[in-house]
Amino acid sequence: MSEENMVTVDKYFNFLREKKLMGSKCPKCGNIDLPPRRLCSKCISESEWIELSGKGILKTFSSIYVGAKAMTQKGYNRKKPYIFAVCQMDEGCSVSGQLIGVEEDKPKEVTFDMPVQVTYLKTQTGEDKEGNPIYRWDLGFEPQK
Repeated sequence: MSEENMVTVDKYFNFLREKKLMGSKCPKCGNIDLPPRRLCSKCISESEWIELSGKGILKTFSSIYVGAKAMTQKGYNRKKPYIFAVCQMDEGCSVSGQLIGVEEDKPKEVTFDMPVQVTYLKTQTGEDKEGNPIYRWDLGFEPQK
């Protein structure tokens, strides 16, 4: 495989910035990994890029009241929780991210197997030497419309 098409973490985050959900697919066994992996998680063959639909279903979730520093910096706390979710994509792979577009302080209203779609969450992580913001892109999910 050429270096240009090689599955790497840097390329994955570049795709997120472009709002493209890319995983990796094994040409040998057909397994799909998300986040993508250079080597298949099932048979250890070299994987290739595949664009995913961004649609899936909510499999499990947890309401987080005491979160990581990055989440507390966004304003989440004991009075304003966020929901961490694991979703199974239509292509079969599962991935985690923040569930948005729901009443986060009412987890009893969130339902398992509800259809979700990927959304791209932009977070400022700091500033460069010139004072320009530096951003990180993460996966999130919201109920399908």
